[in-house]
Amino acid sequence: MKLIILSLCILLTNIYATQALRCMQGGKFTDGSISLVWGRHEITECNMASTAISAINLLLIKPSTVSFPSDEYKCYHLRYEDVNKIAGIFKGCIYKNQDVCDGVYKGDTFTEVFCSQCNEDECNSSIRFASDWKILSLTMFAILTYLMQ
Repeated sequence: MKLIILSLCILLTNIYATQALRCMQGGKFTDGSISLVWGRHEITECNMASTAISAINLLLIKPSTVSFPSDEYKCYHLRYEDVNKIAGIFKGCIYKNQDVCDGVYKGDTFTEVFCSQCNEDECNSSIRFASDWKILSLTMFAILTYLMQ
């Protein structure tokens, strides 16, 4: 029984680690409206389609971020405010060679407030901390079960 529980925890950890990169993707404005192209913030697996959506939207916001497609991805999180102090938050998958945070962008109608890029699952979302705790708690449970028998 000990071996089965320990094997199951190791298997779950490996499955979690070998999945494709997952990022929070979507757009939202502080006035409650949702961008038509982006939709709601949802976890998505990075692939050519999700990255193309991000590329189209970033082209409208930050035209300097255009890059060549690749087969490696990363997550980004971009926040800006317009002249009326309405904030926009955009998250998604981008190509690894793409640099969204290449400097603070100030346009005629909006200013970039925050930008980050990362290479870990759900790193542009607060949900990722819950996943890490689940894996840690399963591992601790397996160790305790093993030691108590």
